[in-house]
Amino acid sequence: MNRRKLSNRNGVGHKSLKRPNRRLERDDVDTVMVSVALKSFVEAKRAEGLRDRTIEAYNEHIKLLMRYMGGDFPLSKLTADQIREYVNYMLYDRLTYQEDEHRKKKKKGLSANTVNIRLRTLRTMCNYWFLEGMISTNPMQNISQVKSDYVEEVPGLSPKEVKKLLNYLNDEFFGDYRDRLLIMLLLDTGMRINEAVNVKIGDINMKRSTVHIPSARAKNRRYREVPATLSVLQKLVELYHENESYFEQSEYIFLNTDGEPYSSDAFRKRLNRIKVDIGMERLSPHQFRHTFCREYLLNGGDLFTLQKIVDHADIKTTRKYIQMDEDNLRAQHGVYSPVNKYLE
Repeated sequence: MNRRKLSNRNGVGHKSLKRPNRRLERDDVDTVMVSVALKSFVEAKRAEGLRDRTIEAYNEHIKLLMRYMGGDFPLSKLTADQIREYVNYMLYDRLTYQEDEHRKKKKKGLSANTVNIRLRTLRTMCNYWFLEGMISTNPMQNISQVKSDYVEEVPGLSPKEVKKLLNYLNDEFFGDYRDRLLIMLLLDTGMRINEAVNVKIGDINMKRSTVHIPSARAKNRRYREVPATLSVLQKLVELYHENESYFEQSEYIFLNTDGEPYSSDAFRKRLNRIKVDIGMERLSPHQFRHTFCREYLLNGGDLFTLQKIVDHADIKTTRKYIQMDEDNLRAQHGVYSPVNKYLE
């Protein structure tokens, strides 16, 4: 077995709520700072068993609001009118990727979907603060989600783009080879990236051709057995044994060049560098999941089986993944149009 180079090529290895019986004194309500209220909310959510990633998202969303408000501020300033001003700012004035210095292409206005995610976060927090007596009124009670006629499509990759990406990866380098197998796993199973990078050797069942996703690692806290192509699983086992020749023993399949578990953020950064090198507009881990969903359906798979494989709690979420581009639509129409039988 040829040993791969560990270094990279560049050498860089809406429901109203009842007033709570318990409340703060009026003066205290008016002076509770959002940073204090956030800490209380986070501690409560940790006690409920929310995952760290969800807690991080709550923190990040409030930091963005605080930045808009000019820093820490009393909760009493968070009125319905103030929130509507914030929504308009996000929709029409805020730059996309504003905090990312490496992003060259920035435009004004966030998508309705992004704004609605932040509104849901703020609604959850305001409900908690109101019930805990930290605010005397719930400013989110009459705030609606942003309406949009456009259904945002989850972009996937074309076969040409997938081949271009795989051709770029050089198997002489450990990082490239590892990323190739990770991409193949994502395209073969539709796993979420956090599920895929955390696959362990004990999760692989060669007899059943499945990968076990325990509830502790699943987004919806439901364990499942994900079907996988046998040849892909064999490659993963080979990678595991190859890891043993470089690093101390680890139960994880995907490792970085220091022998530590590979992270989803590290993979995202790698894809961001690669997309520049190969001239792609967009390249992210989630695109592989969408590509799997789209191709699964185009190849004859049914929607309900797909929902089970990719672990969607709601079939509406699965339907979102079947938005097809114009090439797909033309191809499907050419095969299935009823007029074909009359043109013979």
